[in-house]
Amino acid sequence: MEAVAKLNNYPTSPRKMRLLADLIRGMKVEKALGVLQFNPKHPATPLYKLLKSAINNWEQKNSGEKVEDADLIVKTIMVDGGRVIKRMRPAPQGRGYRVRKRSNHVTIIVDSMNAITLPSNGKLKTAKVNATPDVEEVKQEAAPATKTKKAAPKKAAAKKAAPKKAAKKSDESKEENSNK
Repeated sequence: MEAVAKLNNYPTSPRKMRLLADLIRGMKVEKALGVLQFNPKHPATPLYKLLKSAINNWEQKNSGEKVEDADLIVKTIMVDGGRVIKRMRPAPQGRGYRVRKRSNHVTIIVDSMNAITLPSNGKLKTAKVNATPDVEEVKQEAAPATKTKKAAPKKAAAKKAAPKKAAKKSDESKEENSNK
């Protein structure tokens, strides 16, 4: 059975908190605690405490089981934007720049690996980015495209009008010099 812990209105930007949240998403809880404990970033401390709180919430829900035996993982972690406090900062020439002091909301859901139902193939669904596609696939995709496309005829280069303008300017300058 899963357990939830929430942290509301923590005064750091959501972007900074998401960097840490992405580190621990899908990790085992013991490893995630170790990563957060020794991470030098400022939001690591409240995230560490929040994860400990989620583990304690799970213990309260599942009173008959131990955390070590349950094989807990960070099932879901979400970082949402919170309140934005707006302040003014003095700027040159009597102006003022707006400073937005951001905050965030963090939600962690932990669950035991045993309770998560795996798909029929036995693997958790993860998103993979295939950086290098197979050579055969590329050849198959490229072959029909080359047959249908024809090379466009080249257009004749247009004549430039710049030399005419330069000639006019030089004529005008000669006239001015002769008038002096």
